[in-house]
Amino acid sequence: MSPSTATITPGHLPAGATPPTAEALEAFLAAAGRACPDIGPNPVCEVRWIGLDAESTLQIFDLIRMRDKTGTFTLPWIVERTGQPVPRVGALLILIDMHGRPTLLLRTREVREAVFGQVTAADTAVDGSPVRDPAVWVPLHTVYWNALLQPFGLEVSADMPFWVEAFDLLFDIDHRA
Repeated sequence: MSPSTATITPGHLPAGATPPTAEALEAFLAAAGRACPDIGPNPVCEVRWIGLDAESTLQIFDLIRMRDKTGTFTLPWIVERTGQPVPRVGALLILIDMHGRPTLLLRTREVREAVFGQVTAADTAVDGSPVRDPAVWVPLHTVYWNALLQPFGLEVSADMPFWVEAFDLLFDIDHRA
């Protein structure tokens, strides 16, 4: 499998995150294709990075591996300004570490809309247990999203929409069993 047969869409990477190389993506997708033949020979994938920094990204990867974190969140405001794809059921997501290393392949199984000022435990239930409580989730995501929104002259507000994306882990380059 090569990038010429796969369609790779880069997600919005925050400052400091290194995009993956074409070679790294090719090797990752070849290994993922052998482990998960149902992704097909020409997958359409989006590259994403999640976390606050290199250390938190690795912690998030571990939460995903343990099936403790089963979803993520996307801001329409970022999607509109960066051209990244709108979340959709069935989307394949490649999560990279801070150094651009493709590590996890996920498939989105559910997408629903929510409003930041009305966050509920049902909205945050897909996040990792350390931040799942809305009392922890809201301040953490306020800081995180304000940093992402700042280059666009925006900031978190009570009426800000976001998408809740539930996913399934399909492939982990570090745990191929």
